[in-house]
Amino acid sequence: MNYNQIGDVTATFRTSGNVLVGDLVSLKENSTVQSAAADEEIIGVCVSKNGIYAGVQVRGGVTVACADSALKVGYRQLKATADNKIALGTAGAYHLVVSVDTAAETAMVLL
Repeated sequence: MNYNQIGDVTATFRTSGNVLVGDLVSLKENSTVQSAAADEEIIGVCVSKNGIYAGVQVRGGVTVACADSALKVGYRQLKATADNKIALGTAGAYHLVVSVDTAAETAMVLL
């Protein structure tokens, strides 16, 4: 089963620092995103880049790298890790984790 692109919503933000396509991103300031640092709440995934602007998928299904073998399906608070992966968080928004592949170290998440 694949939930990528279901209900996708992409928004354009200014970037701070070196945001790359595929990066988990967090808000830095008004309408500006940065590559999410360790323990930061993620708001989405960078799906395109044009100069200082990034297209950020803020809703919909996305497969992301997962650093947390304890992650289970269901609504979970997620945070970024230092190596651009997700892990369980203790604060912030809940995201629906649809599947976890511990062997591939990935998770399907509905943002």
